[in-house]
Amino acid sequence: MDRFGLQCFVALAEELHFHRAAERCHISQPAMSQQIARLERELDVRLAHRSKRSVALTTAGEVFLEQARRTIRQMDLSVSLARRTDRGEIGQLTVGVTSPALYVMYPEVAVAFRRRLPGVGLVVRELTTAEQERALRIGDIEVGLVHPPLDDPAFATEVVARPPFHMALPAGHRLAEGADLELADLAREGLVLFPRQIAPQLYDTIVRLCQDAGFSPTIAMEAHPAQSIIALVSAGVGIGFIASAAQRLPRDGVVYRPLRGPRPQLSLGVAYHPDGRPPAVEAFLDAARAAGREVR
Repeated sequence: MDRFGLQCFVALAEELHFHRAAERCHISQPAMSQQIARLERELDVRLAHRSKRSVALTTAGEVFLEQARRTIRQMDLSVSLARRTDRGEIGQLTVGVTSPALYVMYPEVAVAFRRRLPGVGLVVRELTTAEQERALRIGDIEVGLVHPPLDDPAFATEVVARPPFHMALPAGHRLAEGADLELADLAREGLVLFPRQIAPQLYDTIVRLCQDAGFSPTIAMEAHPAQSIIALVSAGVGIGFIASAAQRLPRDGVVYRPLRGPRPQLSLGVAYHPDGRPPAVEAFLDAARAAGREVR
């Protein structure tokens, strides 16, 4: 039973005239008769009474008419859904997001992505950059918001933002007032820093920049996410590295100071398989580029 045979039956049922039904389906009258006869053989029921002057549906034909219309609508919907899915217009995209990116940039990416593909849902998994590499490799995620560079060169990565770190300090701290800070000013301070496994290369970069400034950093405590670092700064545990305006949360007893000179930056990028980008991944990358331009 094919769609065209059903379409021919619906046309005949609505026109009750073989010639008009045939014209409507763009076939000859004999071909219309063949379509109806074939459908009746498949169903093993008589759908219409024919005479030289009139056509009338049987009781079975009247019942079948509504089902035929419904089946045609369902077939059309199925084809439309398949085509829209193939074009990436509907479905879902599984995304990996690091803890910092989840707060700094992901909400803006999600809004921009929804504007581009409103029919595609985002399934979010909070993972470190290293965990996202493994998830991409085995297909658990399709795209990731990561902190480049990645260890595995097999994945394509595009950096979309590099917001600089600021320092979070207790309000009464000796460095809380005055000119912008340099890393060398932190030589005698205890630092509250995210654990290395969150972003190993970024962690190592911060340590290296401190060493380039003439000292080895003293880690007072490791913590994440940014809210925890800020809370510990407020409690006087140490001073903390905080990236982007989105993470500089207002809290009593905490002030934020910019760094000048060589300073660490939070690299934010999109990672994906390089062998072709599905439409949803392409839209996600476009959304991340747009959101990245607004990150400060």
